[in-house]
Amino acid sequence: MGDGWGWWAPARKYGGSELETTLQVIDPQGRLIGEDPGLDAELYQRMYRNMVLSRELDRRMLALQRQGRIGTYAMLEGQEAVQIGSALALDPDDFVFPSYREHGVQVTRGLPIEVLLAYWKGLPNGRWDMEKYRTGIVSVPIASQLPHAVGYSYVTKLRGENTVTAVYFGDGATSEVDFHSGMNFAGVWKTPTVFICANNLYAISVPYEKQTAAETIAQKAGAYGFEGIRVDGMDAVAMFLATQQAVARARNGDGPTLIEAMTYRYGPHATADDPTLYRSREEEESWRQRDPIERVRLFLEQRDEWDDAVEEKVTMETSDLVAAAITEIEAQPLPERDDAIRHGFHRIPAHVVDQLHDMQRSHSEPLTHIDPNEIWTIGQDAIPGGPARSMTMAEAINAALHQSMERDPSVIVLGEDVGLTGGVFRVTEGLQQSFGQDRVIDTPLNESGIVGSAVGMALAGARPVAEIQFDGFVYPAFDQIVSHLGRYRFRTRGNSEVPVVVRFPNGAGIGAHEHHCDSPEAYFVHAPGLVVVCPSTPIDAKGLLASALVGHDPVIFLEPKVLYRAGREDVPLEHYTLPIGRARVRREGADLTLVTYGGMVPVALEAANRVETSVEVIDLRTLFPWDRETVLDSVKKTGRLLLVQEPQGSAGVAAEVAAVVAERALYDLQAPIVRVTGFDVPWPQFAIETHALIDVDRVVSGINEAMAG
Repeated sequence: MGDGWGWWAPARKYGGSELETTLQVIDPQGRLIGEDPGLDAELYQRMYRNMVLSRELDRRMLALQRQGRIGTYAMLEGQEAVQIGSALALDPDDFVFPSYREHGVQVTRGLPIEVLLAYWKGLPNGRWDMEKYRTGIVSVPIASQLPHAVGYSYVTKLRGENTVTAVYFGDGATSEVDFHSGMNFAGVWKTPTVFICANNLYAISVPYEKQTAAETIAQKAGAYGFEGIRVDGMDAVAMFLATQQAVARARNGDGPTLIEAMTYRYGPHATADDPTLYRSREEEESWRQRDPIERVRLFLEQRDEWDDAVEEKVTMETSDLVAAAITEIEAQPLPERDDAIRHGFHRIPAHVVDQLHDMQRSHSEPLTHIDPNEIWTIGQDAIPGGPARSMTMAEAINAALHQSMERDPSVIVLGEDVGLTGGVFRVTEGLQQSFGQDRVIDTPLNESGIVGSAVGMALAGARPVAEIQFDGFVYPAFDQIVSHLGRYRFRTRGNSEVPVVVRFPNGAGIGAHEHHCDSPEAYFVHAPGLVVVCPSTPIDAKGLLASALVGHDPVIFLEPKVLYRAGREDVPLEHYTLPIGRARVRREGADLTLVTYGGMVPVALEAANRVETSVEVIDLRTLFPWDRETVLDSVKKTGRLLLVQEPQGSAGVAAEVAAVVAERALYDLQAPIVRVTGFDVPWPQFAIETHALIDVDRVVSGINEAMAG
């Protein structure tokens, strides 16, 4: 920062901690410290108006919540300078990722007040168009939006755009893993990202000194290889200038900046909080003496650019704006029941429509007609003729990635070791040599950062393929997958898509250590908004992955590691897709339906060949949404059902298929449903892995049990 317009104030006490010097431009009495920064008078007035508007909105929202007219609400009063000062330093095309207290930023960026109110009233946010308003929607999981901002920045930088991404969070967020992953990825990639931390000294009730042992949050930036600065967050002019410089650095290719804004929230963390339990009245009053709005008003008055008449006019205008927004939003009728199932996927799965109709019947409501064009349609397999080559599953997946990256320059592959070495299973071998390090990225070792940045990349218009090295390593990314990847379409009412493919090797059978042999598919089948695919042949692996890479929904793509190189088949050389959601009958039969998927398919086929029973083997291929009609039609024909899966039995894919068959085809069954699954305990050490593996003998036993029932 230039000494001519700012002042690095001497160390002072904030909330009991001795802190480093802090940038300040105007003091609490509105007096300039140092030279005038020479900003336009209209900017100062806009700054003041937006702060007044934000506070008026905040107070009215609090009143609405107390009256039961909106839900739980997070107040911002006291933090207006952080938000408005920084937001005014951004260009219109820059992009903002907020947390949940950035109402001032959002209003300053042009988001209509009634759209913001709709969120806090719990209404579907059909008008929150992130691209139009250049601001992300509210993010509840703490710090999880930081990797999104970095991924978004990465793509805009890759495309040669002049966009800067700003991301807002509080001091408590700096303890979260995604603070680290976002900052670290930004530092490594040198993305044009500005991190803005509103340090209000408390994470709900936990004070700053119990949140971190660091003297300042700003100093943490140095560990990630970029600049961190501390600013008086009650000084809107200082916030503007600090952000302006950080934005200029980012736009010039000098990488990210962390701004720590020392501020205070006058009220509670949210409407369910009582700050008197952990803060003194004297402390609050001392911070009110530094009020950001009063500070700018005094500054303007001393410049003869403000008076009581203008003050009254601004107060009336802002009050009228907020009142009009409240009137508009409260006049909106609630949507009909069918709105609850829309926008979870690009097309509504057919069974979800059935669930809606069941709910409507139970309430004696008329059944909503869903346009067929809105329903997920499952096509037939169409495998092209022409030239083919013998491939393993690993080679087929590699071919799908290579062809998709050739056809679509927005496809980006990222993950640990995916580039130079081609991954631990060599599935991405050669891709970096063909498409470069910018599109095949060897990332830091951080699964949450890999998936989180992929979410941001997708929001910027890319098609990321995030590889997780082993199945048991996906758990650190679970929050990003479940909280964001699966929900962004629904959260934004279809305005934003996140067509991310998360790939990882799946299952046991290779004699691997703990966390290298998990089968976590049931977690993702249960999580809303995700498509889950698990192929069992090279042809299917190539065609299904190609479909995932042209689809609109996020896909969890499970690759059975025992099948990577277990066999070969002739795979068409040309690009082709196979329908996601369609099962395949691997073996026709008349006496028993055996349903399985992934690494268990060849085991089931061998077992079926060993017995005299005529067994029909169905490979689900897609675990959500799975092909109910193919399974039900087969059960109707055979009258018996055996389900085989490798992982634990409780609440697994087999349990879901069994439940649906029991609900819809009970009278077609001639015997009880039989399940063959893994034990409901952790996977054993590899020396005794075979004790738990489902082998051909175990499946034969299951066939005999189903036939004897």
